[in-house]
Amino acid sequence: MSKQLLLNLCGGRNGHFKQFLEHFDGEPRIAWYPSAGEDFRSLLYLHPKYRRFNLTAINEPTPPDIFLFTDYYPWHYSRFLDNALIYSDFRTSIHLDYMEELPKLDLPLHPEIVDFPEGSIATNRVFFMKIRVKSDVLGEYTYPVVYAFAENEAFFCERLLPNKAVLSHIIHVRYGGGLCGGGLASGIWLKHALKALQCEVYLSDGHYYWQSGDEFLLELSPGVSKEEESLLSEFRVIPGHKWSGNGDVRWHLVG
Repeated sequence: MSKQLLLNLCGGRNGHFKQFLEHFDGEPRIAWYPSAGEDFRSLLYLHPKYRRFNLTAINEPTPPDIFLFTDYYPWHYSRFLDNALIYSDFRTSIHLDYMEELPKLDLPLHPEIVDFPEGSIATNRVFFMKIRVKSDVLGEYTYPVVYAFAENEAFFCERLLPNKAVLSHIIHVRYGGGLCGGGLASGIWLKHALKALQCEVYLSDGHYYWQSGDEFLLELSPGVSKEEESLLSEFRVIPGHKWSGNGDVRWHLVG
């Protein structure tokens, strides 16, 4: 379940994350962004107000309550999350209001998937954050974010599946596939794992094909099969230059 996964990540810590979970009524809707890097745009595009400016003909599923980012982040020299101001331009600013470290993970980095299996000082660390967005269109609001610095595939196999995680949204944007340490997987395997995660909305820039790392995921997780692929119905598209610069990003209902 969704809360079971988050409680597992929280461990025995008694900080703001535990308070969030204790006071949340029901199962939180989680948006998972594997290979998130330093990109927090999903907090804008999946906000409830955003759909008012991009209406669709469908009854769109409820937005997420919390975001889960994963990325093994191999860089040893980075100022990412060292400053309260994460991003700023003439229309939008993104601020780190609060951060607490959660128990470390003990997940592998597979040389069959990542370019730098030695990792970095960030690898296997997990943080709960409160991210504040100020937008001249959407206004000002705060989202809870859990960032796990881990390999996406290992996190899927050893955290998501064992905790029977339910993810309302999955975001596949600039997944990797050899870009800047991204590794040997394009993330196409995600399309074949949507049912296992009970995903309702799948966002993708469409850049994927079967690579050796994707094939290796099938060995790690026999429950994911090339033969089982969910039906996707597109209902929204935004130009690539408004997100990743890597092609148009398309929203799909998973059916």
